[in-house]
Amino acid sequence: MPTRAMRCPSCGDERAFETPPCAEHGSECTELACRDCGTALTVAAVELLPRPRRAALGAAA
Repeated sequence: MPTRAMRCPSCGDERAFETPPCAEHGSECTELACRDCGTALTVAAVELLPRPRRAALGAAA
């Protein structure tokens, strides 16, 4: 399984995390588990949308 280094809140420092086997989401699972203590974190991608322009909001330009 691929691993990724992240700060583990239980261990208190940077540790290797991996995606555990997930029957519900398969390879799309957003959960990562610390390889040392097993603490699970959910990591989800966030899509940032641009702010609408004033003209698009109906304000005078």
